[in-house]
Formats: sequence, C-alpha cells, structure tokens
Amino acid sequence: MRWSLACLFAALTSVVAFAQTLGPKPSTFQHISIETSVSAPVVPKGGSATLWADVTPKPNIHVYASDNDGFASVKLVLTPRSGLTIGKVKYPQPELLPTPGVSNRVPVYRKLFRLAEPITVAATAKSGEEITIAGVLNYQACDDRVCYPTASLPISWTVKVK
Repeated sequence: MRWSLACLFAALTSVVAFAQTLGPKPSTFQHISIETSVSAPVVPKGGSATLWADVTPKPNIHVYASDNDGFASVKLVLTPRSGLTIGKVKYPQPELLPTPGVSNRVPVYRKLFRLAEPITVAATAKSGEEITIAGVLNYQACDDRVCYPTASLPISWTVKVK
C-alpha cells in the first residue's frame, strides 16, 4: 500500500509540475497594459501631485479588486524614497462578477480603470531636480476558464521640482 501511495504522489507531482509549465509564469506574460501620467509634471517644493496608472485588462480578462476567496488583488506598491511622501492609493469601485466555484460574486475590474496615488515633494527638494518614482503593480488575472499565476508589472513616473 505504501508503494502505491508513493507512486501516486510522484505521478501527481509530475502532472502538477507539467501543468504549471503550460500556463504563463508570473510576470512573463502580461494580461494587462498600463499607461502612467501625473496630474502636475512640475511640482513646487512642498507641493503635491497625483500619480495615475490607467490599467487596461486584455480582452476577456479580469483582475481581482480585493483579496477575496483566495484571489490576489490588484496592489500598487511604490518604492519609498527620500524627499517624497507617498499617500494612500485610491482604487475605483469594482464590479461584482459571479465566479465558478465561489458562492458569492467577487469584485473585479474588466475594463479600463484608474489608480490614483497622491505624493508630496519635500520642502527641502532642489529646484530643477527630476524625481523618478518607481513602483510595481501586482495582480492576478483570470479569463472565463482559468486563473493565471500572480504577476507584477514595473511602472514609473517622473516629476520635476519647481
């Protein structure tokens, strides 16, 4: 009996490993596109601006809007840097989508949506300085048949200090 279970486990492990190679690996194939912009490309010392990330899921793709029922949600994460205060990202209202295998509807984004991240430039910043703000958008994408591994897409913005 032990040998049978060991063989079965080895076979299942091989099948799972093979199946994982068929799907896209995290961040190797993107199911979304992102365009970045900023509310004010020139910000005075001590001034604020809003960084925008316009995210468009590819056709027949949705991304999860909250960590619900084991799905990984869209999260914008900026790299902290001196001379810059990063506020709290604002996510738009998602739509609720029935999902197979889940008893309730889950919040998702299927169409273009905008994330807004407020920033404040330090009063001690140097005039003429260009500040590059780097970040990453983490997400999980699904179509009507399969959910793909979580993925990350690096993004950045540049603002100039007035």
